[in-house]
Amino acid sequence: MDINFNRTLNYKAARENNDERHICPMSLDITERAIWLWSNPGDTVLTTYAGIGSEMYQALQMGRKAIGFELKRSYFEQAVINCKDGDATTAKQSTLF
Repeated sequence: MDINFNRTLNYKAARENNDERHICPMSLDITERAIWLWSNPGDTVLTTYAGIGSEMYQALQMGRKAIGFELKRSYFEQAVINCKDGDATTAKQSTLF
């Protein structure tokens, strides 16, 4: 039981007043384990439902590149903030999105 389900990125800022109860922050511990198991440093991690950027953030932290797709503007904007705030942009990728 080494997974901390409470270790997540800031998701509250992306929530809008008319949102359904959809937002579900992903544990960074789970994301880290998946990236470690199925990719190597320098690989590109693709997430087709980027949300607030948990997978991209963790991929950048672990020396991978990241590509993400998100339809909801507030989630996309929060993903950019989360990746920048976590200093994930120091990874070997010149642009995040």
